[in-house]
Amino acid sequence: MKKSNIVLLTLILAMGIQTEVASQVNATQSSNWKRISSEDGTLLVPNSGNQQTATLVADIDQDGDHDFFIAERTAAPALTLFRYRNGQWKKHIVEEKLLRIEAGSAAHDIDNDGDLDVIFGGDAQSNEVWWWENPYPKFDPQIPWKRRTIKKSGSNKHHDQLFGDFDGDGEAELVFWNQGANQLIIGEIPADPKGSNEWAMEIVYEYSRDSEMEPLVGFDGYPAWRSVNEHEGLTSIDIDGDGLIDIVGGGRWFKYRDGRFIENIIDASYTFSRSGVGDFIKGGRPEVILTVGDGLGPMYMYEWRERKPGTGTWAKTLLIEELDNGHTLQVLDYNGDGNLDIFSAEMRFGEGNPDAKTRILLGDGKGNFREMILVQGFGIHEGKMADLDGDGDLDILGKPYTWNAPLLNIWINEQ
Repeated sequence: MKKSNIVLLTLILAMGIQTEVASQVNATQSSNWKRISSEDGTLLVPNSGNQQTATLVADIDQDGDHDFFIAERTAAPALTLFRYRNGQWKKHIVEEKLLRIEAGSAAHDIDNDGDLDVIFGGDAQSNEVWWWENPYPKFDPQIPWKRRTIKKSGSNKHHDQLFGDFDGDGEAELVFWNQGANQLIIGEIPADPKGSNEWAMEIVYEYSRDSEMEPLVGFDGYPAWRSVNEHEGLTSIDIDGDGLIDIVGGGRWFKYRDGRFIENIIDASYTFSRSGVGDFIKGGRPEVILTVGDGLGPMYMYEWRERKPGTGTWAKTLLIEELDNGHTLQVLDYNGDGNLDIFSAEMRFGEGNPDAKTRILLGDGKGNFREMILVQGFGIHEGKMADLDGDGDLDILGKPYTWNAPLLNIWINEQ
């Protein structure tokens, strides 16, 4: 059995029966970041709107650094691309029209031509999911990309998308939440994706809105617009070590077996959450990170405790006592020591949360973490860490949702 403890600088009472340690680590402030921003004209704003819903980072032009997309749902252009060229970020129009794009996105070579295409889903006013065909190598900042349809019927709202070979057939599938239908859906890429207006889809998981579990201890409340028992958050990993990639989201993980997906509960009280996963305690099954995306709540790490082969329970450890709209969650090795770390950032709305934190939890591979505050006072929604300028280290892409929008911030790593 693996043991885990958080590095404790401040001790508080343990929360919940399954919680081993509850802690909040005193943070150190990093000064190794140079902010560039649309506030001073160094960067261009994506558009004129004030609801910047989605961020996607991928190497679209195959030049070795990460390009990024920003989606906004109240004005045109709805989707813009930023490419790093000659020391500056050049803005490209991807979707010139107004489009109700929701949070979440994915990149995958859908048409099998050797470059990454991009996928975004419609919000609570749209029943569509779309993909845009990458024009590589012919990029023109003023020529929009060709948009094609994945889904154009059924219920609205599609928060979070994910690609992977989840059924072991050697081909990647698209998985996404369809919140209006109370479903997690999987779609097969058609043989001719450019000629198809709706992909073949099946239900991975379906849930009810009749009731829900009481929120987990330490949760201070969901936002008013959230539906009862609403689910979100998606990531993937081989949870049980059988060689097949599993789906993780909504406080659960889903295993494909005998032609269907089987639901396995991690924490049924934390369904409306962001999901991260990785081997934070080396050996055994990977651990799962759940954190509040919208609202006030804790960050937990869940460790599988096996009683006998194939059976056990998920024991949770409190990593952060309270996050304020912690919609940014990313698992990565930030400092290159071979141990997984956690990137997390909080949002801001108006004058609220003036001390909003962007942080790294540095892991030691044994379940212990040291918290480092990277940036403070800036609202970040769907933030990403990636090498944005091609110098080999990780930078921060930090757009807000509505706070001071339209706004785009990048923090360049100068350490």
